Amino acid sequence: MYVVTGATGRTGRVVVDELLRAGKRVRAIGRSARTLEPLRVDGAGTVVAEPTDRAALTEAFTGADGVYLMVQPNYIPDSPDFPAHQRAIVDAMTAALSSAGAARIVTLSSWGADKAGGTGPVAGLHYLEERVNTLGAAVRHLRAGYFMENLLGQLENVRTGHVVAAPFDPGIALPFVAAADIGRAAARCLTGETTAVPGTPEILELHGERDLTMREVTAVISALTARPDLRYVRQTVAEFAAEQRRAGVSENVVGLMVEVAHAINSGHTATRQPRTARTTTPTSIETFVTEVLLPALGSRVP
Repeated sequence: MYVVTGATGRTGRVVVDELLRAGKRVRAIGRSARTLEPLRVDGAGTVVAEPTDRAALTEAFTGADGVYLMVQPNYIPDSPDFPAHQRAIVDAMTAALSSAGAARIVTLSSWGADKAGGTGPVAGLHYLEERVNTLGAAVRHLRAGYFMENLLGQLENVRTGHVVAAPFDPGIALPFVAAADIGRAAARCLTGETTAVPGTPEILELHGERDLTMREVTAVISALTARPDLRYVRQTVAEFAAEQRRAGVSENVVGLMVEVAHAINSGHTATRQPRTARTTTPTSIETFVTEVLLPALGSRVP
């Protein structure tokens, strides 16, 4: 039996679907019975639990052959202390796993998690890795690149401003990866052969189909949305931070966002494993834009 945390999220839902398709028993954990209901209908067992509820998590993890472990990858915009929120979740989950035991653990981590700090919220995933490494299970940390889904935050810019705007250097290529590919990789890691042994965690970076600069991504969006005037605008860090404050983001979270921009632009956050067949995932930016971004934008491929 396999347990999936964050089961209604972008990666977790794919993990559940892949495991069920392979004929595996699945226990899906989420915060809402309503959002878990489609997974129950599909055949998964479901558990409603807060990610900081150690007792409920211990019960949910008990009897698991493998666990997909994730901490919410998205910011809580108004959080006064998002790193403390991350640590509370990690502490509860790892304490529960220590009590329940699990032969195999696959975590959703991130590029940059090799660093203890200076990486914004990715430092919380470094903490996740360090804590999971103490559990005595066979562990694989999936260090995913820059989520293609982050581009969905650009929809209003594209619609009304004819720009893609971000604080990233237009010449720096990012490892754009689709959430669905991460979920499929996690399912394979849970059920497939592994060389991971207790006390020797494995790291697998997921680089996406190819590295792309924000300027190159903007060109793809321009072509597929028939917006020839679409352009990439690099915001200054100050402009980016001011925009987030106007949107009601807390100073704590603004600081983390700014740290991410500095880390990527400086190379502090970077992939460490070479691009190989093992680290490359199949979904191209063209496929993502066509299948995900275009429907959200309300456009059609010409």
